[in-house]
Amino acid sequence: MFEPGVEVDPKNHVASVVKAVRLLELFTDGEPSLSFGQLVELSGFSRTTTHRLLGTLELVGWVDRSGDRYRLALRVFRLGSTAVSGIQLRHEASHVMSELAAEHGEDVYLVVPDGPRAVCLERIEGRTPVHVMVLDIGKSLPLFVGGGPVALLTARENDLLPALLASGPCVAPDGHVVSHDEIRRRIDETRSLGYSRSMEDVTQGVGAFGAAIRNAQGFAIGAISLGALKSTLEEREAELSTALVAAADRISARMGWVPPS
Repeated sequence: MFEPGVEVDPKNHVASVVKAVRLLELFTDGEPSLSFGQLVELSGFSRTTTHRLLGTLELVGWVDRSGDRYRLALRVFRLGSTAVSGIQLRHEASHVMSELAAEHGEDVYLVVPDGPRAVCLERIEGRTPVHVMVLDIGKSLPLFVGGGPVALLTARENDLLPALLASGPCVAPDGHVVSHDEIRRRIDETRSLGYSRSMEDVTQGVGAFGAAIRNAQGFAIGAISLGALKSTLEEREAELSTALVAAADRISARMGWVPPS
Protein backbone atom coordinates (compact mmCIF):
# COMPACT_ATOMS: atom_id res chain seq x y z
CA MET A 1 0.00 0.00 0.00
CA PHE A 2 1.26 3.45 -0.91
CA GLU A 3 1.80 5.99 1.84
CA PRO A 4 0.62 9.59 1.29
CA GLY A 5 3.50 11.96 0.75
CA VAL A 6 5.86 9.37 -0.75
CA GLU A 7 7.84 10.96 -3.57
CA VAL A 8 7.44 9.46 -7.02
CA ASP A 9 10.39 9.56 -9.40
CA PRO A 10 8.90 10.65 -12.76
CA LYS A 11 11.77 8.96 -14.60
CA ASN A 12 10.79 5.53 -13.32
CA HIS A 13 7.08 5.80 -12.49
CA VAL A 14 3.90 7.24 -13.94
CA ALA A 15 2.77 9.62 -11.19
CA SER A 16 -0.88 9.69 -12.26
CA VAL A 17 -1.10 5.89 -12.04
CA VAL A 18 0.37 5.95 -8.53
CA LYS A 19 -2.17 8.59 -7.51
CA ALA A 20 -5.04 6.58 -8.99
CA VAL A 21 -3.96 3.50 -7.03
CA ARG A 22 -3.79 5.57 -3.86
CA LEU A 23 -7.40 6.62 -4.43
CA LEU A 24 -8.50 3.02 -4.94
CA GLU A 25 -6.78 1.95 -1.72
CA LEU A 26 -8.84 4.45 0.28
CA PHE A 27 -11.89 2.17 -0.09
CA THR A 28 -12.06 -0.42 2.68
CA ASP A 29 -14.52 -2.89 4.18
CA GLY A 30 -15.36 -0.26 6.78
CA GLU A 31 -15.67 2.53 4.20
CA PRO A 32 -16.86 0.89 0.95
CA SER A 33 -18.49 4.16 -0.19
CA LEU A 34 -16.78 7.56 -0.01
CA SER A 35 -17.90 11.03 -0.96
CA PHE A 36 -15.90 13.28 -3.23
CA GLY A 37 -15.01 15.48 -0.25
CA GLN A 38 -13.79 12.49 1.76
CA LEU A 39 -11.60 11.34 -1.12
CA VAL A 40 -10.06 14.80 -1.42
CA GLU A 41 -9.40 14.94 2.32
CA LEU A 42 -8.06 11.39 2.69
CA SER A 43 -5.86 11.48 -0.42
CA GLY A 44 -4.42 14.94 0.11
CA PHE A 45 -4.87 15.65 -3.60
CA SER A 46 -6.39 18.87 -4.92
CA ARG A 47 -10.06 18.86 -5.89
CA THR A 48 -9.09 19.21 -9.56
CA THR A 49 -6.69 16.26 -9.45
CA THR A 50 -9.16 14.10 -7.53
CA HIS A 51 -11.97 14.93 -9.95
CA ARG A 52 -9.79 14.07 -12.96
CA LEU A 53 -8.60 10.79 -11.46
CA LEU A 54 -12.10 9.71 -10.45
CA GLY A 55 -13.44 10.56 -13.88
CA THR A 56 -10.78 8.38 -15.50
CA LEU A 57 -11.35 5.51 -13.07
CA GLU A 58 -15.07 5.68 -13.71
CA LEU A 59 -14.49 5.74 -17.48
CA VAL A 60 -12.45 2.53 -17.41
CA GLY A 61 -14.86 0.81 -15.03
CA TRP A 62 -12.84 0.76 -11.81
CA VAL A 63 -15.19 2.93 -9.74
CA ASP A 64 -18.95 3.57 -9.79
CA ARG A 65 -20.51 6.90 -8.88
CA SER A 66 -23.93 7.57 -7.40
CA GLY A 67 -24.50 11.27 -6.87
CA ASP A 68 -21.58 12.54 -4.82
CA ARG A 69 -20.46 9.12 -3.62
CA TYR A 70 -18.06 6.62 -5.14
CA ARG A 71 -17.42 2.90 -4.62
CA LEU A 72 -15.24 0.25 -6.21
CA ALA A 73 -16.76 -1.32 -9.32
CA LEU A 74 -17.17 -5.05 -9.98
CA ARG A 75 -14.14 -5.00 -12.27
CA VAL A 76 -11.91 -4.57 -9.21
CA PHE A 77 -13.66 -7.49 -7.56
CA ARG A 78 -13.02 -9.68 -10.62
CA LEU A 79 -9.34 -8.76 -10.59
CA GLY A 80 -9.09 -9.55 -6.89
CA SER A 81 -10.89 -12.84 -7.44
CA THR A 82 -8.33 -13.76 -10.09
CA ALA A 83 -5.49 -13.13 -7.64
CA VAL A 84 -7.21 -15.16 -4.91
CA SER A 85 -7.85 -17.98 -7.39
CA GLY A 86 -4.14 -18.11 -8.21
CA ILE A 87 -3.22 -18.27 -4.53
CA GLN A 88 -5.78 -21.02 -3.92
CA LEU A 89 -4.59 -22.98 -6.95
CA ARG A 90 -0.97 -22.88 -5.82
CA HIS A 91 -1.98 -23.99 -2.33
CA GLU A 92 -4.11 -26.88 -3.56
CA ALA A 93 -1.58 -27.96 -6.19
CA SER A 94 1.59 -27.94 -4.08
CA HIS A 95 0.89 -31.12 -2.12
CA VAL A 96 -0.11 -33.12 -5.19
CA MET A 97 2.88 -31.80 -7.14
CA SER A 98 5.24 -32.77 -4.31
CA GLU A 99 3.86 -36.31 -4.27
CA LEU A 100 4.21 -36.58 -8.05
CA ALA A 101 7.81 -35.35 -7.96
CA ALA A 102 8.72 -37.64 -5.06
CA GLU A 103 7.14 -40.75 -6.56
CA HIS A 104 8.43 -40.39 -10.11
CA GLY A 105 11.62 -38.40 -9.50
CA GLU A 106 11.16 -35.65 -12.09
CA ASP A 107 10.56 -31.88 -11.75
CA VAL A 108 6.96 -30.67 -11.74
CA TYR A 109 5.69 -27.21 -12.75
CA LEU A 110 2.46 -25.24 -12.27
CA VAL A 111 1.57 -22.55 -14.82
CA VAL A 112 -1.32 -20.14 -15.31
CA PRO A 113 -2.24 -17.97 -18.31
CA ASP A 114 -0.85 -14.45 -18.59
CA GLY A 115 -1.97 -12.97 -21.90
CA PRO A 116 -0.22 -14.86 -24.73
CA ARG A 117 2.14 -16.52 -22.24
CA ALA A 118 1.99 -18.94 -19.31
CA VAL A 119 3.72 -17.92 -16.09
CA CYS A 120 5.12 -20.38 -13.55
CA LEU A 121 3.47 -20.24 -10.11
CA GLU A 122 5.28 -23.19 -8.56
CA ARG A 123 8.13 -25.61 -9.26
CA ILE A 124 8.82 -28.77 -7.27
CA GLU A 125 12.13 -30.56 -7.77
CA GLY A 126 12.19 -34.32 -8.09
CA ARG A 127 14.91 -36.61 -6.80
CA THR A 128 16.66 -36.87 -10.17
CA PRO A 129 20.26 -35.57 -10.13
CA VAL A 130 19.55 -33.68 -13.37
CA HIS A 131 17.06 -30.84 -12.86
CA VAL A 132 15.31 -29.19 -15.78
CA MET A 133 15.79 -25.47 -15.08
CA VAL A 134 13.77 -24.30 -18.09
CA LEU A 135 11.08 -22.51 -16.12
CA ASP A 136 11.44 -21.06 -12.63
CA ILE A 137 8.81 -19.36 -10.46
CA GLY A 138 7.78 -16.04 -11.97
CA LYS A 139 9.22 -16.85 -15.40
CA SER A 140 7.01 -17.46 -18.42
CA LEU A 141 6.83 -19.19 -21.78
CA PRO A 142 4.70 -18.56 -24.88
CA LEU A 143 1.52 -20.64 -24.84
CA PHE A 144 2.56 -22.59 -27.94
CA VAL A 145 5.67 -24.22 -26.41
CA GLY A 146 6.30 -26.36 -23.34
CA GLY A 147 4.17 -28.98 -21.63
CA GLY A 148 2.06 -26.81 -19.34
CA PRO A 149 1.50 -23.91 -21.75
CA VAL A 150 0.37 -26.12 -24.64
CA ALA A 151 -1.96 -28.12 -22.37
CA LEU A 152 -3.47 -24.84 -21.20
CA LEU A 153 -3.76 -23.48 -24.75
CA THR A 154 -5.55 -26.66 -25.85
CA ALA A 155 -8.03 -26.55 -22.96
CA ARG A 156 -8.69 -22.84 -23.55
CA GLU A 157 -8.45 -22.86 -27.35
CA ASN A 158 -11.58 -20.75 -27.89
CA ASP A 159 -10.31 -17.73 -25.97
CA LEU A 160 -6.52 -18.12 -25.74
CA LEU A 161 -5.72 -19.15 -29.32
CA PRO A 162 -7.30 -16.12 -31.08
CA ALA A 163 -5.57 -13.76 -28.61
CA LEU A 164 -2.25 -15.58 -29.12
CA LEU A 165 -2.43 -15.41 -32.91
CA ALA A 166 -3.43 -11.74 -32.79
CA SER A 167 -0.44 -10.86 -30.57
CA GLY A 168 2.07 -11.07 -33.42
CA PRO A 169 4.56 -13.66 -34.77
CA CYS A 170 4.82 -16.78 -32.63
CA VAL A 171 8.55 -16.74 -31.90
CA ALA A 172 9.90 -19.71 -29.94
CA PRO A 173 12.58 -19.31 -27.24
CA ASP A 174 15.28 -20.35 -29.73
CA GLY A 175 14.23 -17.56 -32.09
CA HIS A 176 12.45 -19.48 -34.84
CA VAL A 177 8.89 -18.61 -35.84
CA VAL A 178 6.34 -21.35 -35.18
CA SER A 179 3.68 -21.51 -37.88
CA HIS A 180 -0.03 -21.46 -37.18
CA ASP A 181 -0.26 -24.92 -38.76
CA GLU A 182 2.32 -26.25 -36.28
CA ILE A 183 0.43 -24.73 -33.35
CA ARG A 184 -2.75 -26.37 -34.63
CA ARG A 185 -0.91 -29.70 -34.90
CA ARG A 186 0.24 -29.42 -31.27
CA ILE A 187 -3.30 -28.64 -30.11
CA ASP A 188 -4.77 -31.56 -32.07
CA GLU A 189 -2.12 -33.94 -30.73
CA THR A 190 -2.73 -32.81 -27.16
CA ARG A 191 -6.48 -33.25 -27.50
CA SER A 192 -6.00 -36.71 -29.01
CA LEU A 193 -3.54 -37.94 -26.35
CA GLY A 194 -5.22 -36.29 -23.37
CA TYR A 195 -1.94 -34.57 -22.43
CA SER A 196 0.57 -32.33 -24.18
CA ARG A 197 3.86 -33.66 -25.45
CA SER A 198 6.67 -31.12 -25.66
CA MET A 199 9.95 -32.38 -27.07
CA GLU A 200 12.89 -29.95 -27.41
CA ASP A 201 10.66 -27.02 -28.37
CA VAL A 202 12.09 -24.98 -25.47
CA THR A 203 15.53 -26.49 -24.74
CA GLN A 204 17.64 -28.97 -26.68
CA GLY A 205 17.55 -32.43 -25.13
CA VAL A 206 14.70 -31.55 -22.75
CA GLY A 207 10.97 -32.17 -22.92
CA ALA A 208 7.79 -32.13 -20.86
CA PHE A 209 4.30 -33.58 -20.61
CA GLY A 210 1.46 -31.28 -19.54
CA ALA A 211 -2.15 -31.54 -18.36
CA ALA A 212 -4.76 -28.87 -17.66
CA ILE A 213 -6.31 -28.09 -14.27
CA ARG A 214 -9.99 -27.11 -14.05
CA ASN A 215 -12.08 -25.27 -11.48
CA ALA A 216 -15.58 -26.08 -10.21
CA GLN A 217 -17.11 -24.72 -13.41
CA GLY A 218 -14.89 -26.92 -15.59
CA PHE A 219 -12.86 -23.92 -16.76
CA ALA A 220 -9.13 -24.49 -17.29
CA ILE A 221 -7.37 -22.19 -14.82
CA GLY A 222 -3.87 -23.61 -15.10
CA ALA A 223 -1.79 -26.65 -15.97
CA ILE A 224 0.89 -28.82 -14.46
CA SER A 225 3.78 -30.31 -16.37
CA LEU A 226 6.46 -32.86 -15.71
CA GLY A 227 9.83 -31.94 -17.22
CA ALA A 228 12.76 -34.24 -17.84
CA LEU A 229 15.40 -35.21 -20.35
CA LYS A 230 13.83 -36.14 -23.68
CA SER A 231 15.26 -39.66 -23.46
CA THR A 232 13.67 -40.15 -20.02
CA LEU A 233 10.25 -39.02 -21.23
CA GLU A 234 10.39 -41.29 -24.26
CA GLU A 235 11.43 -44.32 -22.18
CA ARG A 236 8.79 -43.74 -19.47
CA GLU A 237 6.02 -42.01 -21.42
CA ALA A 238 3.17 -44.33 -20.44
CA GLU A 239 4.09 -44.22 -16.74
CA LEU A 240 4.77 -40.48 -16.50
CA SER A 241 1.89 -39.25 -18.65
CA THR A 242 -0.62 -41.42 -16.77
CA ALA A 243 0.64 -40.17 -13.41
CA LEU A 244 0.61 -36.56 -14.60
CA VAL A 245 -2.98 -36.66 -15.86
CA ALA A 246 -4.10 -38.32 -12.62
CA ALA A 247 -2.34 -35.59 -10.61
CA ALA A 248 -3.99 -32.84 -12.68
CA ASP A 249 -7.39 -34.46 -12.07
CA ARG A 250 -6.69 -34.62 -8.32
CA ILE A 251 -5.83 -30.92 -8.22
CA SER A 252 -8.93 -30.13 -10.27
CA ALA A 253 -11.04 -32.09 -7.77
CA ARG A 254 -9.50 -30.06 -4.94
CA MET A 255 -10.57 -26.94 -6.86
CA GLY A 256 -14.16 -28.25 -6.97
CA TRP A 257 -14.22 -29.88 -10.40
CA VAL A 258 -16.47 -32.91 -10.87
CA PRO A 259 -15.79 -34.78 -14.14
CA PRO A 260 -18.77 -35.57 -16.39
CA SER A 261 -20.22 -38.98 -15.70
